[in-house]
Parts: sequence; structure tokens; C-alpha cells
Amino acid sequence: MASATDFTDGGRTPKGPYIVHLMLREGFHEHTVLITVDDRTVYQAVGLTTDPSTERAGAIAVPAADRRARLAVSVTPGDLTAAFDLDVLAHPYVAISLVGEGTVAFETSASPFS
Repeated sequence: MASATDFTDGGRTPKGPYIVHLMLREGFHEHTVLITVDDRTVYQAVGLTTDPSTERAGAIAVPAADRRARLAVSVTPGDLTAAFDLDVLAHPYVAISLVGEGTVAFETSASPFS
């Protein structure tokens, strides 16, 4: 957590490091997954499968260098890719799911997912 001396604009916005909390949720069945934050690999898994009892396939907390980060996901089989720009300070929690046969879905939140 940032201390009072870690602020750059009069106390409104803390400067880094920022933490992105990633949760892989539904739709993974023996997939290979690669996740990058600002072109830096932060997660790589082979044979990733969603646990039906928890509806989760994995979770990780990773640092981001700035308040804004580019999050990209690549999933095979299916050759799926998706990316978006994230405001880490406003929405540090990101859930990633596979929907149907061709969609990577992102959900962001200011608070942890249940």
C-alpha cells in the first residue's frame, strides 16, 4: 500500500508499483495461455482447465509499472487473442473467461471477485 510520501499529484494518485490481480475463470479446457502486461510475460500455462467446483482456472497478482497498463491474452487451441488498456488504479481486479468457441471475455472491478 502506498504511503503519504508515495503520491505525485498532491495526494490523489499514488505512483507505482501498481498491482494487477488476474483471475482466470470459466471456459478453460486443456488450453495453453499466455498473458502479458505491457509486453512483459506475466503468466504462462499449459493444460489449463477450469475447476468446475470453484469456476476458476488460476489466479496471479502481477506488478504494473504505471497506472495504465496494456493487458494481452493469447489462448490455444483456438488461436484466440485479446487485449485492452487497463486503469490499474481504478480497476486492479481482472477476470478472464473463455466464452463459446471464439471469445476471450474480460471483466474488471475495483474490488476482489467472490
